[in-house]
Amino acid sequence: KESALIMRKQTKLVAVLSTAALLALGASMSSFAATGWQEENGSWVYYNKSGDLETEKWEKSGDNWFYLNEDGEMATDVVVEYSDNYYYVDENGAMVTNKWVSVENDDYDGDDEDEPVNHWYYFGSNGKAFKSSSNSNSASFKNVNGKKYIFDDEGKMLYGWIGEDGDKKTGDDAWEAGNGLYYCGDENDGAQTNGWAYLDIVDNNYEDDDAWHSSSNVFDDENQTRWFYFKDNGKKMVKETGKTINGKKYSFDEHGRMNAEWVIYDATPTTSEVATDSITATQGSADYTRNWRYYGTPEDGARVTKGWFKVVPDENLHEGDYNDDEDAWYYSDKDGKLVASEIKTVNGKKYAFDSYGRMKDGLKFIRFENGSTTKIADILSDDDDENAKFDTEDNFKDSANILLGRDYYCYYFGNDTDGAMKTNKQTVGIDGDNFNFLFNKSGSYKGAGKTGVDDSKYYLAGMLLKADKDDKYSVIRIETKDGDTDYSVLTTDDFIKEAKDNGYAKPDEEKLKGSKYTEYYSIDYKKAETEGIVYKLVNTSGSVQKSKSKAKDGNDRCYVQSNENITAVYVED
Repeated sequence: KESALIMRKQTKLVAVLSTAALLALGASMSSFAATGWQEENGSWVYYNKSGDLETEKWEKSGDNWFYLNEDGEMATDVVVEYSDNYYYVDENGAMVTNKWVSVENDDYDGDDEDEPVNHWYYFGSNGKAFKSSSNSNSASFKNVNGKKYIFDDEGKMLYGWIGEDGDKKTGDDAWEAGNGLYYCGDENDGAQTNGWAYLDIVDNNYEDDDAWHSSSNVFDDENQTRWFYFKDNGKKMVKETGKTINGKKYSFDEHGRMNAEWVIYDATPTTSEVATDSITATQGSADYTRNWRYYGTPEDGARVTKGWFKVVPDENLHEGDYNDDEDAWYYSDKDGKLVASEIKTVNGKKYAFDSYGRMKDGLKFIRFENGSTTKIADILSDDDDENAKFDTEDNFKDSANILLGRDYYCYYFGNDTDGAMKTNKQTVGIDGDNFNFLFNKSGSYKGAGKTGVDDSKYYLAGMLLKADKDDKYSVIRIETKDGDTDYSVLTTDDFIKEAKDNGYAKPDEEKLKGSKYTEYYSIDYKKAETEGIVYKLVNTSGSVQKSKSKAKDGNDRCYVQSNENITAVYVED
């Protein structure tokens, strides 16, 4: 941006009669004692043919015009009012043309900041000062050396904020809507401003949070320096949501101030439900969030369009994060709107955004809107749901079946510096420990955690179900009921207890007689299957075991299999 162009100061230029011209004028006046120019008491006067002294009239000598005042004396170095027009005669009395002239302001006392030290005038080729019409109700600018200026009806150059009516606006509210529409610099710089201008203003309403305004969180004082943009016709840009200037998008409020940081247009910022026009705005709803734009710093102000940015949210976007000074990654679409409640593909990678527009990272359970695999209805972090936490290994295994039953899918979005959706095999940290996960590599639910068997291994919402190192072997319990399938991991003790309680395991007395066994349980896997339960034996890598005759766990219990079916569990002496 460039500051408004500064009018090159022009010093007062006056027409100076040459020595020869003055001698000629004197000779002429001496030759016609009764008519024309005469010097009397140190002043020049003019007598007409009748011998009368002329007053309040112009007379020409050579190429210059001179003015006789009410006393008949030639005026010098003064603004002359004549026939509703204003002229200036220099110290030699000659009318000035095509010149800027600075005249001392007799009303200036040093106390009134709206009164300049000097008034600037511009006198055209006919000597008349440029001025506005006293009957005009609109601003009328005059071209001087390729720049535009405005003058009052007495020819004084106006400066500062100028209204649509052409009058100079003063006071703290001079810049506000309904007052200043044009800006014409200071008392020595009255050219109409075009393009960017960085101006000091006083905003007595800076604490108000109205639509179209930058938040008071950005400008927290009544004394502000703000960017304005003035069009080619000199009028300030107002109430623009995304005006392209030099290839970048900017926003301006109804007063013409360039907006900065967080701005909302189509809904009133609120923490409670409020109807505004046709939109009901509720903080935390995706529809509300999508109406926010981010316009960079107060010094820059260019809108973030189709891009990433990491900032603290506005108080009216997310009050909690604002109060905690908690920043987050956000993404704006091609129109500058925040992406919210959506899985969005950016540069070939997929990212998840919650209803506040924040990019999510880590392990998440997501529920989609009906029929969609991108529009998010709800997204859970590991401790959002008190009844379905997944912040520890045990909580994950307990809660995954519950959340899957509620149509949630498990996804992993890396860490807070990445956030991209992960697929295939991943190592995921939960409560300080690392676990093996498998996420879909393709399909409608690409990235969703695998549930079920894959390559002879079982997964629950992506987590590999396996025995820990101490157990050596564990049992995967698969229960299908009412069309839903739940998965869990049982230790040998848990498996035996459950099997006994349900009549799937019975002590085999024949095997115990005269044998080396101290315990021997026959497993009726077929009965379990009729009740919708299947058991699979897995090792520490999660691989499903097959046709084992003696698979000893960490507590010296041994499994016997027929193919993948567990047929017995025993303990040797």
